[in-house]
Amino acid sequence: MVTLLMKNEIIALHRQGKSNREISRRLGISRNTTNKYVKEANDLLKQIEKETDESKIFLLQNELVSRPIRKGVSIRKVFSGDLKQRFYELIKLDEERDLKLGPNKQKLTASLLHRTLISEGYKVGITTIQIEYNKYKNRNKEAFIKQEYDPGFRAEYDFHEIKVIEGGKLKKRYQATITLPFSNYVFAKHYDNQRKENFLDSLISFFETVGGVPKTIVFDNMRNVVRKFIYGGKKEYTEDLLKFSNYYGFKIQTTNPRRGNEKGHVEQGGKVIRKELFTFNYEFNNLDDLREYTKLELLKLNEKAEEKSNIEKIHLSKLPQVRYEIGTLVTSRVNSESLIQIDSNSYSVPDSYVGKSVYSNVYNDHINVYNDKHEPIASHKKIEGKGEHSIDILHYTSTFSKKPGALLNSVALKQAPKVYQTLFHKYFTTKVKEFITLIKEKDIYEITEILKKLENGKKYQTILSKKEETIEDKSLNQLNEISNLYNQGELIQWMKLKS
Repeated sequence: MVTLLMKNEIIALHRQGKSNREISRRLGISRNTTNKYVKEANDLLKQIEKETDESKIFLLQNELVSRPIRKGVSIRKVFSGDLKQRFYELIKLDEERDLKLGPNKQKLTASLLHRTLISEGYKVGITTIQIEYNKYKNRNKEAFIKQEYDPGFRAEYDFHEIKVIEGGKLKKRYQATITLPFSNYVFAKHYDNQRKENFLDSLISFFETVGGVPKTIVFDNMRNVVRKFIYGGKKEYTEDLLKFSNYYGFKIQTTNPRRGNEKGHVEQGGKVIRKELFTFNYEFNNLDDLREYTKLELLKLNEKAEEKSNIEKIHLSKLPQVRYEIGTLVTSRVNSESLIQIDSNSYSVPDSYVGKSVYSNVYNDHINVYNDKHEPIASHKKIEGKGEHSIDILHYTSTFSKKPGALLNSVALKQAPKVYQTLFHKYFTTKVKEFITLIKEKDIYEITEILKKLENGKKYQTILSKKEETIEDKSLNQLNEISNLYNQGELIQWMKLKS
């Protein structure tokens, strides 16, 4: 393609008396191209010399010095008949697939259309198909209508991905972004996945942060929102979201497939957060550290929206007095290792439940386990990975009392609090049953005090049998220790008997 600079060089060399052949050789362009621009320049100059109207002279001069305009490619009239009919049949199949599958990435392209038509025996160039496909898409383009919402009426929701380094490892985190278009207020919270528990937790966190609930929340067609698409463009929402919306009293609204612009406010909000918060700051100790940083930075980011957001908060619906429980109820059978399986990970319960059924309330960050009488029997922090174990040593005290040799190399001991491990390895390797009795009867604070006393030279039996001393006892003990230094132990003993 001839540029403005090359056009100027062609005209300049021509005015210097160079032949069109030499100009073509110097600039590395075809003779036809040189002939075209030389002729065009000469014709314009002749018209300018003859013209007397200043406005027309200006237009002719502007045409002479302006950038070359590439003429459109002429297309042979091959796009008709059976080819045209089959072209639109394939597009119709693409539209029907979207109705059945909902949002998907199996997108039709001009190249795929061309390959399909060629494979079916049609003779057509890819340029023709590209031009016709672009015409079809442009024909269906919509005008965007500027929207304005009342305070508290609308919120928009979306998940965005960010990449950060946590504890020295590259992590992908999912950013739940929620915005209020009226005030431009933006909220975000990060998770390790987009599961239902995290989806609902993000909404609750948003409600509690802004102090109320908007009348309508707009989502895209994510699986936490839309259970299935029904022919005719209708959608069936998930039962979990319907229950949740009923509890908090907001209306669910979803965008049309592949229409992200219908919630453009949150799309833009997510981009702003990623750019402003994580362009230079992307290293964190853990997920909690990331969340705390985001929370503090959003306070700064929302300062501009403070005045309007204060107005908006007045118009939000009131929060229920009790927070919505977002746990998922899971029933499990306890295996021979006194473990239950949840999301491909294992969690311990007391060994008395081996072979029995228990149920768990699974939250986004922890798990509570109950027996058939609805009594709590275990609680664990939820594991992020797969195929891992969370084992509480106190769940196995009965088994270790019967099988003391199993304790030393057990996962239960390796996952026990550090104070338990130190106490065992230093003082109880040959007294397993005593160790088990101790941790069963004493809480972790008492165990810590016992370890301190043992490390200060106190004997275990003395620690357990020693009663709480009175001030008089302590004073007499101190006198006894001093008297012994001066061989006066008998005098102190007599004072004790007398008292």
